[in-house]
Amino acid sequence: MNNTTFHRLLGKQIKKHLTDECLENENFQNFIKAVNESYLSFDRDKELFEHSSQLNERDYAEINNKLKDEIKQRRLSVEKLIEAIYSLEVSEETEEKPLNPDDMLGLMDFLKVQIDNRKQLETDLRKSKELAEAATQAKSEFLSMMSHEIRTPLNAIVGLTYLMQQEEVSESLAENLKILQFSTNNLHVLINDILDFSKIEAGKVELERVPFDIKQLVSNIKKANQIKAEEKGNKVRLMIDDDVPNVLLGDALRLGQIITNLISNAVKFTKDGSITIELSQRHRTATHVTIDVSVTDTGIGIPLEKQAMIFDKFTQANSETTRQFGGTGLGLVITRSLLQLHNSDIHLESEEGKGSTFYFTLDLEIGTELRTKVNEAHTELLNENTLKGVKVLLVEDYPMNIKVATKFLERWQIVIDVAENGQIALDKYEKGKYDLILMDIQMPVLDGYSATARIRETDTDTPIIALTASATLNNQDRAFLVGMNDYVTKPFNPNELFQKIAKYSYR
Repeated sequence: MNNTTFHRLLGKQIKKHLTDECLENENFQNFIKAVNESYLSFDRDKELFEHSSQLNERDYAEINNKLKDEIKQRRLSVEKLIEAIYSLEVSEETEEKPLNPDDMLGLMDFLKVQIDNRKQLETDLRKSKELAEAATQAKSEFLSMMSHEIRTPLNAIVGLTYLMQQEEVSESLAENLKILQFSTNNLHVLINDILDFSKIEAGKVELERVPFDIKQLVSNIKKANQIKAEEKGNKVRLMIDDDVPNVLLGDALRLGQIITNLISNAVKFTKDGSITIELSQRHRTATHVTIDVSVTDTGIGIPLEKQAMIFDKFTQANSETTRQFGGTGLGLVITRSLLQLHNSDIHLESEEGKGSTFYFTLDLEIGTELRTKVNEAHTELLNENTLKGVKVLLVEDYPMNIKVATKFLERWQIVIDVAENGQIALDKYEKGKYDLILMDIQMPVLDGYSATARIRETDTDTPIIALTASATLNNQDRAFLVGMNDYVTKPFNPNELFQKIAKYSYR
């Protein structure tokens, strides 16, 4: 019998206790084989048990770790949930009670109540927003209507006053015309201030980026205020640093509005004194320049405790200021808002009775001379015969405005045809040939928008310029949308109207 096949423990026992004669017995050999199989089976079972035990311990550890992670995550989730609940506003109707981290259903119920409250709040806010938007729209429509209703007769007053001042009149009448012009100019400024403030408040002012001569701009503003300053016994000085570039890129209209507000304020509040305008270069690179601008006067000054409030809308330093000097109290508000669009701000140094200095800083891109020179050359070519023979269809329903516009157009030797509303304009347009159409917007029977849209269905070439008392941005946007080429607001500046007729009639 080969004992090498025996289990090692059984082999040792056989070798120790059995003789070779015993092992030769066939029955004994069968017994030994059965015992050997039992030993081997036991070892196999033992190995399987040990292996199974190792697997169970590893699985148990793995499951246990997963359970610990899940418990940790649940605890964190509950903490976050409670934190979220506390972060929500609790309505007055909701009963305040302590939150139990172990009561998940209670937490979810409380959170549901909070979410429902938040949804209701959002619904209320949405309704409030809609009401506010409706109020804003109503305000915009009211401003548009009032602007049109005021500007329409004002256009006739301004135009006729200007025309009468060009004629030879008696000294007393000339003085009366001067007072009339002053009053209409003030009324015009008030209307523009209110509309400008409305545009800025609505966020609808976008700055242009065009070349302009800042030195010429400030010089023109100084000249525009010179006469009024001299009437009050004031001297106006303009000091410009030679290093300031001639041409910059920016919004000349809005910068002019800022500087005009400051200079006109200085003139308004100063008598028998001086106003000094200064421009100086602070810093310059190859492409940009930083400029300091200041306007100093020797006027009434502003008390220290009132200096902050003058930048509030509809507010002036003294309640008597409006009655004595006029104004809406919007000039400095508009100035500050326009400067903030330029990433700048207005600053003030003042002492009551000794005058004021308003100053600010501008960072602008340096431009080139070429485009400005071209514009100046074009302007020099215009003269009193420039528009001679141009055929214009004037569409206007207000008789006095027809009279005023006709006087200017005839002075420029323009051939005029008049239509009292949009429908008459269409009828005349279909029968005649016009170089240009001056189109009012708000008219009976057929308004200017509809008339323009009808013309543009078959004719995209004839220039149409809106000549209207409607000055809001919505009106302008709609005018361009229906196909108008340009927009002139009443009371119109004769030079502006002249230039635009010349531009679009290719003169």
